[in-house]
Amino acid sequence: MPPAPPPVTTGSFQGVLHPQDVTNILNLLVGGAPFCGNALTRYPTARHAVAFPTAKPDRPAWLREMDPIPVVGLGDDADIVAVCKLASIVLMSNESVGDTEVNITNEFAELMRDSASAELDRGILYGGDDPEPRGLVAAALPAPGADLGAAITAAIGSIGDAGGTATHLAARPSVLANARNTRDLTDGSNRLAFPDGIGAAYGLEEVGVPELAAADILVTNKAKLWLVTRNDFQVDYSRDYAFDRDAIAVRIRGRFAVGAPDLPKALRKLTVQPAGAQTAGPRGKAA
Repeated sequence: MPPAPPPVTTGSFQGVLHPQDVTNILNLLVGGAPFCGNALTRYPTARHAVAFPTAKPDRPAWLREMDPIPVVGLGDDADIVAVCKLASIVLMSNESVGDTEVNITNEFAELMRDSASAELDRGILYGGDDPEPRGLVAAALPAPGADLGAAITAAIGSIGDAGGTATHLAARPSVLANARNTRDLTDGSNRLAFPDGIGAAYGLEEVGVPELAAADILVTNKAKLWLVTRNDFQVDYSRDYAFDRDAIAVRIRGRFAVGAPDLPKALRKLTVQPAGAQTAGPRGKAA
C-alpha cells in the first residue's frame, strides 16, 4: 500500500504562503546616552567652538569712613571647547530595501542613532581629545571615602564648599543595583538600607550609565556641566555614494563637545578604599 500523501501545512510550498510577522530590529548592543541625557545640561550652538568665560575677582574689603576703596583684579579666563564629529555609514543593497516586509531604512536609522548615542556617552566620559572630546572621567577631582557612603558625602561636601550643588550620582547600573542591596545590620533585621537607592538616600538622582567602568562612580552638578551640541544626530541617505554597487548609503552624524569650565563646582570621581566587609552607607553593610 503506497504511503499516504503528506498533508498541506504551514511548511508546504517552503512556507512562503505563511510569512512571518517581522518585529522591529533589536539592537543587541547597549544603546542610548543616559549620562549625556540626564547628568549634563544641553547647550545648543551654531559655531564650531564654544568659549566659557570665567572670572575669579578679588573680594571687596571692609572699610572705615573715608578709607580709599581698593582696586581689585578680575581674574578673568576662558575655557574653550571645540565640537567633535561622531559619524558612521551603513550600506544597504537596493534589493534589501525593496524586497523586505518592513521599512528597513527607518529601522536602520533608529538602530544607528541608538548605537551612536551610546558612543556619545563613552566619548564624553573617556574621550582622549582630538578627534574625541576631552573626557570627564580623567578630569574629575577625587572624592575619597572609606566606603561608598563616605565618598558620596565627601563629593557632595566638596562640591558645596566650592559653591556648587551636587545633583546626580552616575555609575554602572550593576554598581547601583549592588548598592541598593546593602543591608541594615544594626538591629538584626537585615532589611534594605537604601530601598530607594543609595543616591536618593543622599539627595542625588541616580543615573545608570552602561558605558562607565565599574570602578568609575561620579557625582555631578548638572547646572555646571554642558553638552555642547553643534548638530544633533541626523540621518541622511544617498543613492549615489555606492552607485556602482547598487546600494543605498545611510549616514548618521552629529557634532558634540562637553563644557566643564568650573570643575570644583561640577564634578567628583568617588574613590572607595577597598575592604573585605565594609559599610556602604551611614547604616548599612555590603551584603
